Amino acid sequence: MPSRFFLDTAPLIYFLDKSSLYFEKMKHFIFKSATEDSQFYTSVITDMEYSVIPYRNDNKKKLDNYYAFQNYLGIKKIDINTEIANYAGFLRSKYDFLKGLDALQLASAHFYECDFFVTNDKSLLQVQEIKNSLLVSNM
Repeated sequence: MPSRFFLDTAPLIYFLDKSSLYFEKMKHFIFKSATEDSQFYTSVITDMEYSVIPYRNDNKKKLDNYYAFQNYLGIKKIDINTEIANYAGFLRSKYDFLKGLDALQLASAHFYECDFFVTNDKSLLQVQEIKNSLLVSNM
């Protein structure tokens, strides 16, 4: 059955950079989900976080590959708006450990009614407003 998956930054890095720890898990997850016609989401926060190393290393090809992968998979990109920012503020007020960018990612997934939040940040499992978090390390 198709699902809506929000991809946090780390899982995308694991896949695109062929992480020795998690590449195979992410590859299996992505291809299985794609064949089930699931929809993938991420936010512009992921773009910002992913782009740091390619910009630092002047590696335009790596950045081009990142965007080509998003286009190929049909990943829907979420822009941060006032509603998302306000909900992220609410989350941060409720969870002291929550960092600003993580709160924006979680709020984006919430507002786009994603079924699953795919991350490898165990602390995010504590956020009760996100019903289903998938840890890459447990896939």
